[in-house]
Amino acid sequence: MRKILNQQSFSKLEIKFSKKGLIFVVPAVLYIVLIAIGLVGEGSQQFSLLANSFLHGHTYFLQSIGGIGQDPVLYHGRVYWDDGFFPAVILMPFVAFFNIWHIFFFQGYIKWIMTLLISYLLYKLARKLNFSASDSLIWMFGFILGSVFIGVDSVSSGWLYAQVVTTLLALWSLYEYLNKRRWWLIGLLMACLLLTRIPAAFLFLFYFVIVILSKKDWKTKGKQIFQLTVFGFMAIILLGLYNWQRFGSPLDNGNQYQLISQSSSEARSMGIISFDHIPTNLYTLLFRAPTPILANSNSWSLKFPWIENNYLGVSIFITSPWLLYFFTKRWSKYQREAKYLIIVSMISLLSLLMYYGDGAIQMGYRYTLDFMPGLFLALMMIYHKNTGSLTTGMKILLLGSGITNFYLLTTYIR
Repeated sequence: MRKILNQQSFSKLEIKFSKKGLIFVVPAVLYIVLIAIGLVGEGSQQFSLLANSFLHGHTYFLQSIGGIGQDPVLYHGRVYWDDGFFPAVILMPFVAFFNIWHIFFFQGYIKWIMTLLISYLLYKLARKLNFSASDSLIWMFGFILGSVFIGVDSVSSGWLYAQVVTTLLALWSLYEYLNKRRWWLIGLLMACLLLTRIPAAFLFLFYFVIVILSKKDWKTKGKQIFQLTVFGFMAIILLGLYNWQRFGSPLDNGNQYQLISQSSSEARSMGIISFDHIPTNLYTLLFRAPTPILANSNSWSLKFPWIENNYLGVSIFITSPWLLYFFTKRWSKYQREAKYLIIVSMISLLSLLMYYGDGAIQMGYRYTLDFMPGLFLALMMIYHKNTGSLTTGMKILLLGSGITNFYLLTTYIR
């Protein structure tokens, strides 16, 4: 009798485990496919080419990167790249090794490793907040598949590769904050972030405020502030020297010399940074919808599958509907750290909304990745405090958005 009961208990446990594990099958398959796409999808290889230039002692490209559409910066007969140079520095040892065999090193060859590291950091962040192992995996899939990250991780183009680097640096710093809190390492990561995408470096303000408002004595605070800022000052100097060597001014990154389309030129003529750009970018952030698939050019009737990715962008609440959870809780229910992360994220967002570029061609509104890691951590903090373990509804939002995004991704990369 006891043997029969033990067999029944084991069978029930096995069935329960199978049902629990079943929800990970689809996201796991999509995750593997996403990594494979990022590995083989070549795209534009500006940072690999720039890494090769650095190895030869130059800051300009040694070969053509293409014309309008590839964002070349033409200055005094040479072609430069206006984005931060740190993503190219990462590639230098790999490009140098592959050069020995006369093989081109594509950015996608390393991006899959970054994706695995990002996945690990997301999982560990959730575990640090005391979520269960299964809930932590769902949070991880929710970010990788259920946000605009899925779009930048799919293709190896320079702009998208840089945002994968940005995401990795930001999440690494956040994990370090919840783990050992070595301020020198956080400061180093923030310096690298500044040399990758400036709007993402506003995350530094979160750490600065945490140190300033801590209950430690001012001698300890002074030491921590020094560790947090010293690499940042070095990065600012390096960036200034880099700009001065290329364009004769430490504050000129060459954006004004960029060869871009007529529509982008008209937007830039209103100012590279201007309040005039806020309405357009705000519309993309909040309201821009996927493109309807019409039965034919003379019809307003839709045909299956009815919608596809809008290359101008898609609302953040379509790509990441789980963000709506923020609006279900009062500000007073947010813990102090979550509030700081949200405020810093909004500062970063404002700088992005004022920028003349809209991020197209893209899946979702990809610039939001500059602050999404911090906002995502704030969401997990608030959720754990007010709700606890993931509810069925939140699991559906996190995993369901991944499935929806993957469909939009197929219409983006084709």
